This record gives sequence, C-alpha cells and structure tokens, in this order.
Amino acid sequence: MDTSRPHGHPPREIVSIADTCSAALRSMPRLEIWLKELGLPVDPALVPLMCLQTAFFTPWLPPETCYQLSRLTVWLMAIDNVLDAPDAAHSAGPDGTPNRVRAWHEVLGGRDSDSDIGSSSDDPLARALAEITRDLYRDGRPELTPIWRKSMHQTLLGMRGEREAARTAAAGGGVPRLADYLRHGAWTIGVEQQVTALWALMDEPGLPRRLPVLLGALRQAATAIRLLNDLRGHQREQSEGKTDALAIGLTEQEAYRRAEEGLENCRRALAPLTAAGYGSAVALERVALWHARMYHRFDPVRPGQTTTSPLPGGPGSAPHARLSPFVPQPREAPAMNIEQQVLDVIVSGGQYDNAKLAELFDQLEPVDTDLLIGTWQGGGFEDTSENAALLTKMRWYGKRFVDAEHVEPLLCRDEDGTVFSYEEMGLATLHEVTYRGKQSTAMVYDQLPIIDHFRRLTDNVLLCVMDKKEAPADFFFHLTRVPASPPQSSGDGI
Repeated sequence: MDTSRPHGHPPREIVSIADTCSAALRSMPRLEIWLKELGLPVDPALVPLMCLQTAFFTPWLPPETCYQLSRLTVWLMAIDNVLDAPDAAHSAGPDGTPNRVRAWHEVLGGRDSDSDIGSSSDDPLARALAEITRDLYRDGRPELTPIWRKSMHQTLLGMRGEREAARTAAAGGGVPRLADYLRHGAWTIGVEQQVTALWALMDEPGLPRRLPVLLGALRQAATAIRLLNDLRGHQREQSEGKTDALAIGLTEQEAYRRAEEGLENCRRALAPLTAAGYGSAVALERVALWHARMYHRFDPVRPGQTTTSPLPGGPGSAPHARLSPFVPQPREAPAMNIEQQVLDVIVSGGQYDNAKLAELFDQLEPVDTDLLIGTWQGGGFEDTSENAALLTKMRWYGKRFVDAEHVEPLLCRDEDGTVFSYEEMGLATLHEVTYRGKQSTAMVYDQLPIIDHFRRLTDNVLLCVMDKKEAPADFFFHLTRVPASPPQSSGDGI
C-alpha cells in the first residue's frame, strides 16, 4: 500500500492544499498587524480562519490577492459586529451609527484609486474601507470594480433592512416577506462581495462577457449560503432577537432543501465554464463549497463551539455533497481561441457560424462510450432552421446515455417543466462510426435516418452534429453534462 499520501487524495489535490496553507500562512501575520493597528472590532482568533478561507478560494493567485481578500472579509465581519450591537439602531450624534454608515457609502463612492475619502477619519472602519477600496481600484480591472462597489453598497443597505426588520418584529409589527428577507440576506452574507472582488483582481480575458451567467450563479450561491447560515445559527440568533428564514416561517427541511437546490443550480450554471478552466467560475464554485462545508460543521460567529452533527433539516450529509471536493487549477489567462469562443457561446446561449463550427469539429478529438454515459443538457447554435424550430417546439432538454444499447435521444420538458423521455420517435443506440475522417462513438436512431456525431470540447461539454439523410445542411448542437443525479423517465423531473 502506498503510504506516501492520504488514501484517496490525488497529487493535484495535495498541491492545492499546500498552496492554500502556504498563502494563508503568509497572510496571517500581516492581517493580525493590520487588525491591531486599526483597532477593528473583530476577535483576532478569527484571523487564521479568514486567511485559510480566502487562500482556499484561489490558491493559484498571488498571495497579495489572498491578503487583500482577507482584509475585505475581516471588514465585513467588523461591520456586522458594529451594526448588530444592541445600541446600533439608536446611536445618534456625530459619531452615531447612521452617520458612520453614510461615511462608508461615501468611501465606496470614490471614483478612483487616488481618493483619500475616509483615510483620515477617526472611524477605524472608514479608514480600513478606504485602504481596501484604494488598493482594489489600483489593482483591479476598471470594468469590474463597479460591480464590486455595487455589492458593497448593497451590503450596507441589506444590513439596514435587517435591523429595521428586527425592530419591527420586536415591536410586534410582524416579520418581513421571505423574498425581501432573502434578497437582503444574500447581500449581507458576504459571498457576493468576496467573489466580485476576486473577479476584479483576475486577469481573465473575456470575463465581462460571461458576467450574465456568473452573476446569476452568484446570486444562487449567496442565497443558499444565507439559508445554511440561518440553519446553523438559528438558536443563537433567536437569543439575540434577530430575524431569520426559520423565524419567518420556513421549516428546517424546507430551508435545507432550498439551500441544496441553490448550490446545485449554481454548479449547473457554472459547469461549462469550470470545465473550460475559467478562474472566475472556479473561484465562485470554491467560495460556495467553502461556506457550505463551514456552516455544515460550525457557526463561524462562535467557532469554538464546533460540532460534527449534520445541519438540521438535512438527511445526515452536507447539502453540497454533490459539489466536487477539489476543483482543478484554472487557466488564469487562456487565449481566446475558437474553442473558448464556442464555450462562451454555449454558456451565453448565443449563436455561432456553421462554417467555423465545422472547422472546429474537425479539429476536436472523438469520444468513446464511457465518456457519454449519463445525462446531458443540450442546445443549438442557431434558431432559424427546421431542426432548431422542431426542437424548440418539443421543448427539447437533452439526451440520456444509459449504455451502448439504450439511449434516450429526446429528453423534453412538459408544461410544468418536468423532464421526460419523448419516445414517439424511438430510442437510439451507440456505434463506432467513421465521420469526416475520424472514427468515434456516434448515436444512431432506431427509427429515423439520423446519426448524431460527437467531438470532445471538454470532458463535460461536447460539440455535436446531426447527420440527417437528404438534409440540405448539417445541424450543429452542443451537450453539457448534468452534474446532478439524472432525471427519471417516470416523471420525477429534475
């Protein structure tokens, strides 16, 4: 038996763990000094936790980036401590909490890295924020820093909303609507602020084009982590007079289920981007993974009170169990070649030129049966052809490859969104077929004169072409592996 490494830990995971610990150790002394010099209201014992988590998010980035994110994380914890103080809602005078919050908004409103708003303030939180903002504007991408700044403004607005909701509930005025609470809660949990800061500090070509997908996945993750936070800290927050999702009316089981769905939806949306190695998507997945596992084990507000019991409402395992425990190091600055352009189009749902797709198809490697096994979600590169119109009318979802003898080529959605296998056009089988000069596994319909040919973009994304007898042109489409448990033909849906 090989005893040179823990059983089940591949070498790349060992490297990632080592990189994480190394970056965290370099940040800890600097963060402790920074915290002490400014006098921020954060327990110094939390410094190792802050440094470890931020190093885990992006161990491939320079240690300076991890340090910058650690300062931001400490600041978010500090304002939470200040705004949650018993007298925070009623503080008045020149140094009262409302004035301090207005000053923090002003610091964030600085338009460039030379702004010194807040740097000479008597408020340590304003000085700390001025330093964080200045450095992020200096080192970050100007087209992405406004997204981070918006998320920071939303943090302050969300905390104000949470304080007002708590006061209203304490006065017998009822609790907020769940949708309003979750919107504010997603802002205040800190996930969006960490991730958007990382994006601003990444040298990733084409990142702004991927923002619609990334931001949607980020909101799913932030809402899920808020629910896990509420599950873990419910008793503590009850004793402190705070409102959470359980106090509003969600059961533990429902909160757990919603959190699990949110994390899975986040991962599904990111799947093509993480498969392509984009650091923006990998970082978001790792942020979600860290927070989910942390809340499964302990309350970071009371880290000494650790527990190995599962979260209330769960089936005995973490709600993020389907998230991979290790994400390969991304290509931090991939060249925008045709493969990456097509991956971007797949994520965005856009269109792409048939001639270029044919050129790429001929360059890609064939696939084998083992790679195909599973459920795949599909889509097209155009919406004007007869094939595209037919698939739209059918509400085509994708394909399921059970084995070489059993393929469900037309997974569709019914009116309520449930995925089912449409079998009126028959099933299909897999065969080795030579097409355009390469032998590869192909899907042959049992009852139709159609063969679907596949080429590998990544292990989880395929470029495909429908070869239909007597059709005037090939129909290109794509398949992305569904990471969750496959939908059941019986109508259980996904």
